[in-house]
Amino acid sequence: MTTVRRLSSVVMAAVAAFLLVACSDSSPSAGPTTASSKSPQSTESSASSQSAPPDTFAGAICGSISTWQNRMVDAANAFSTDSPNLDIPARRARYSLAFDDQKSITNDLRDAFQAAPATGVTDAEAIRAVLIAATGDVQTTIQENQSDAASHPDVDFEFQAVKEDRLFGGTEKTLSEILKPLDEQSRVHNVPELGGSCGRS
Repeated sequence: MTTVRRLSSVVMAAVAAFLLVACSDSSPSAGPTTASSKSPQSTESSASSQSAPPDTFAGAICGSISTWQNRMVDAANAFSTDSPNLDIPARRARYSLAFDDQKSITNDLRDAFQAAPATGVTDAEAIRAVLIAATGDVQTTIQENQSDAASHPDVDFEFQAVKEDRLFGGTEKTLSEILKPLDEQSRVHNVPELGGSCGRS
């Protein structure tokens, strides 16, 4: 299985987990709810989050997360595309650049959160603060993985996919660091538009 396929599977699994599992403080390994057991409210939440107008808080938040998620995956996959043609020093540098790209992409997400209009949500500022804090958690994760990768010997970079990989596993974690608080805020503040498929397209 190629690295690109591996990341695609990882992301699909992460997104599926958040779509199917009733979010709680339990681990993502908790048993999923089957499609037949979903309540009408759950179905309505999914539909409403897909149709939230972009000029509302929910629409802007969902759209920005979706864009961020796709760009994060693209940044990791871009390394996989370039890696086969690189020698060890160049592969090490290109691997580090992928983390830098993800940091910049996450800065853009933070800016999008800050710019989202408060329209349509009573507690927009409270939700915004939690989501902005989540981008800080993502940046910490990226930095830790980048530093860890930099400490690895050159022998690990003899592999096109990089032995003891931190980029692809880290990307999965960063997605959950945004999607989990998003789901929590949807429940806490009773904003169904932020649940369901919000940010997961």
